[in-house]
Amino acid sequence: MTTYVGIDVGGTSVRVLAETPDGRGELVTTPVAGSYDAFLAQVTTLCAGIARPAGVGIGLPGTSGEDRPVFVPALPWLEGRPLREDMEARLGAPVRLALDGHLTLLAEAAEGAAKGARSAVLLAVGTGIGGALLIDGRIWRGVHGSAGSWGWLPADVPDSPLNGPVHGPVHGPVHGPVHGSFERAASGSSLRDGPALMAAARAGDERACAVLDAYAARLARGVAAVASTIDPEIILIGGGLADAMDVLGPPLQRHVARFASPDGRRVPVRPAALGSRAGVVGALLIARTEEW
Repeated sequence: MTTYVGIDVGGTSVRVLAETPDGRGELVTTPVAGSYDAFLAQVTTLCAGIARPAGVGIGLPGTSGEDRPVFVPALPWLEGRPLREDMEARLGAPVRLALDGHLTLLAEAAEGAAKGARSAVLLAVGTGIGGALLIDGRIWRGVHGSAGSWGWLPADVPDSPLNGPVHGPVHGPVHGPVHGSFERAASGSSLRDGPALMAAARAGDERACAVLDAYAARLARGVAAVASTIDPEIILIGGGLADAMDVLGPPLQRHVARFASPDGRRVPVRPAALGSRAGVVGALLIARTEEW
């Protein structure tokens, strides 16, 4: 029986999903290991009960080449390691690496809120801001594999937990920030007590609504820039804030209309539909296709 495996690696957790001709198995989620060798052992153990797969897709929170992760601020011990070769040796199957945001939009285009669209943008807004771009029905990965890194859009940066001295790995020979200015201005990390704030806004608390409105204005500048310059059929908000679009969506759309071009104002902004499963579903999709 042909089996495929999708693996979604996040900064705090790893998800594994297997698929056979009879359907998909149960999604397994566990805290991600803390070192490279421990991670290899962890994935091997998670896949131990799965029949030898015909293909494995691995989504990572950063830029990867075909053979190894290049820039993974959340898990720096992955950077430069021969992950594809090591995983193929352990799992006995071909392995493909990809950016998690690309896989999320791939899944949304196949099974979620962008199904049927030929063009779409995903802004994955959580502790950072990533995402992806769908053009003519295919994910545009970019020359270096990092297309859709919307967190690097220019923005005015207020006080944020992501501000301050640069720590951790940096990408390439030129030293620079790990977080882009739009990410520092409008990621979920720029909202203090985000879940409590959303709950208070849902209850009609005026102060919470004002704070949320100011945040929506910051986020809307980037959304408007993307809507105006790319003019996609739809923009999806994914990541942790997707679940808050019931209360965030109205002020966000209102501010997008303030900042966007006339055509950009016509682009609908919707929550991603697949939630936390999207990344692992996308990983499963690249495991069982030759091209994507």
